[in-house]
Amino acid sequence: MSHVLRALPDLMRVGVAGAVAYRAELVIWILTATLPLVMLAMWNAVALDGPVAGFDQDGLARYFVATLVIRQATSVWLVWEMNYEIRSGRLSTKLLRPLHPFWQYATSMLTVLPMRLVVLVPLVAALVWWRPTLLAWPGLTAVLLALASTALAWILTFLVQACFASLAFFLDKTDGLFGVWFGMWALLSGYVAPLATFPDWARPVVELLPFRGMLAVPVELLGGFLSPAEAMTDIALQLLWVGVFAVLTGAVWRRGIARYGAYGA
Repeated sequence: MSHVLRALPDLMRVGVAGAVAYRAELVIWILTATLPLVMLAMWNAVALDGPVAGFDQDGLARYFVATLVIRQATSVWLVWEMNYEIRSGRLSTKLLRPLHPFWQYATSMLTVLPMRLVVLVPLVAALVWWRPTLLAWPGLTAVLLALASTALAWILTFLVQACFASLAFFLDKTDGLFGVWFGMWALLSGYVAPLATFPDWARPVVELLPFRGMLAVPVELLGGFLSPAEAMTDIALQLLWVGVFAVLTGAVWRRGIARYGAYGA
């Protein structure tokens, strides 16, 4: 950890420099995560005739704007970057440094967050102008828990992608496998529809899966749909899944790095 703390300022400078150098690419990545705006328009039309699963038009607007914010705050692209570096041999450079590659990847991705917010603020401001009820305050405790839950969602997303990326030590490409996971995540995390719209028999199962902790929990806290007392169980489940994927990712990484041949370098 002392190595990480000493290297952190340099890693952050490198991350910022990379984001500035490839700013057009960064804007494209940000725009690819604006599906909540499309879903907001669709669900807003559905709710014209009355509330849907307890969500009226104002509630749906709060939900999908919170989804937009949390999605941008928890975005990670590790599976594609690490997959490429393993196959091309570029990972070897990171392995020569006295710092685990995961720390290097994590720092580079976290330094991009302020730039994502710069792009996000005008979008949210326009949505608030369209629907002022979005300014509803869920309470200080809920906001603080939402921040903690967002951090856990980012860590969980990072670990999941690190696990899939580490499979590239054994497979030529893991993008297809992750595509299946991403499809399940989009459906079961609350990204395309609130989980309250699921059938009653499915919700208990969906709420136990890791997908909810990767998005819906901080979204529902930030939108005021989940009370702090109710959220404690969900945050504990987030911590549990973080532990599960930390162990799983560590095991796959150690087995993979032992057979890494830097093919293609």
